[in-house]
Amino acid sequence: MPDEDELRQRLHDDEPVGNIDLDAVLRRSRARRRPRVAAAALVSSLAVLGIVVPVSISLASPGAGTLSAGSAASSSDSAVAPDTAEGSATGPRLIKRAPADKINLCTGTLASVAPADDGLVLTVPPVDAAAGARDIPVTVTLTNTGAQPVTGSASPFPTLTLSRDGIVLWHSNGAVPSLAREIDLAPGASTSFEATFQPVICGVQDDAQESFRTDLPSAAAGQYQLSAALDFSPTATGAAGRDAAELVTGPTSPVTLH
Repeated sequence: MPDEDELRQRLHDDEPVGNIDLDAVLRRSRARRRPRVAAAALVSSLAVLGIVVPVSISLASPGAGTLSAGSAASSSDSAVAPDTAEGSATGPRLIKRAPADKINLCTGTLASVAPADDGLVLTVPPVDAAAGARDIPVTVTLTNTGAQPVTGSASPFPTLTLSRDGIVLWHSNGAVPSLAREIDLAPGASTSFEATFQPVICGVQDDAQESFRTDLPSAAAGQYQLSAALDFSPTATGAAGRDAAELVTGPTSPVTLH
């Protein structure tokens, strides 16, 4: 009996085909197509596996854990920027901090600073002055309250901050000479610095400038607080031989404007 291809050829050549057993032709056709269908199904299955298997391996690789959008965000948030930390697995990490003249900014909250490890403390005396006064003089005292001598260097210009109810109203500003003052204090010893402050109220825009506006409004009569801060570099010690600059502050003192 002629197969399907022979029948097509005879029909194409207009040859007589005689009696055709249609059922037999269809059975042979299906028999030839069955292996091709199976092969196509296998290729399709392998294609699906080719997509799924690599993804499954990457998610379940040893030590990698399960990756999710939340964990990716956490990894990003936990990273430390290069300009805010230094160090390595074999050395200490040093976190950079703001200098003394930047810890208290206009209209911000008065900073709470931990006491210096070596026992250095800055204090200012109570002030009584007229509202509207300018360049009010203040003596700032640096005292070694610790049990060991302290040596090093500091700026001769401590930063003063005028505040009220924990809010910064004014702080020392403007360019200052790059000078260093040698500090050598035995336990209980003190040294003093001369400074001035302005009983005025500054704004956020003033901290964006090198120095404050000259027409800042005066603080009204009332009770205020004054505090001081100073950057101190102790004499280098230890195997690393590096200075460990520290921030020295102290309690606030009352200011009465009348």
